[in-house]
Amino acid sequence: MQRHLGQFVERDLAIKDSGKYRLTTTGSHVVDELTTYLETLERIETYRSFLGHLPDMDHTPDPRWLESASLVTATKENPQAPVHEYLDRVREFDTDRIRMISPVLSRLFHDVHADLAMDGVHTELVLDADMVERARDLNPVEFKIVVSVGVLDLYRHPESIGFGLTLGDEQLLMGAYDDDGHLQACVHATNDEFLQWSTDLFERYRDESELVESPFSLPFPFRKDT
Repeated sequence: MQRHLGQFVERDLAIKDSGKYRLTTTGSHVVDELTTYLETLERIETYRSFLGHLPDMDHTPDPRWLESASLVTATKENPQAPVHEYLDRVREFDTDRIRMISPVLSRLFHDVHADLAMDGVHTELVLDADMVERARDLNPVEFKIVVSVGVLDLYRHPESIGFGLTLGDEQLLMGAYDDDGHLQACVHATNDEFLQWSTDLFERYRDESELVESPFSLPFPFRKDT
């Protein structure tokens, strides 16, 4: 111990005063940085199931932004846990606009967002080209209505999408998917830096996409009582 303390003194990380050692200003900075580093490593380990299923570093938030976030992951006992977390959180969104990027089509997701739409929430949704065509083919009539009633702006992205993102005014949900399109982890966060990063990511995808034009205009407004 004495030898290690002596090395700290030699490097101006600590000083010996009246037989006691205390950190210098430099040493205090080093301790702060090491503490942050260790906390970040611990957070990365905690969010391994989320971070490990994201496509690449460009689609990965800074682990420091996850400090106050919440994480729900799929398990053998409850593989649908992140799906139910997503649905519950979306129902709590207090906003008149939702911005969304999705790699999959899901009836569960569709239904919860349809409920919000009927309450007047407008959605901007980015899907890749294959998902747009799949949605059109699965239910052509419903597809025409959804993109015609003014509650949804649908964008066709030219490349495949490997993550999920849903943005409200003051909160976000980010989903990590496996290669089969199953949601493996769902993160809910309110961190301002995470929100800004997510907004920039959404806008980049939207700007790279083509707006799917309405095939016709309906002669009546879409209201909850219709």
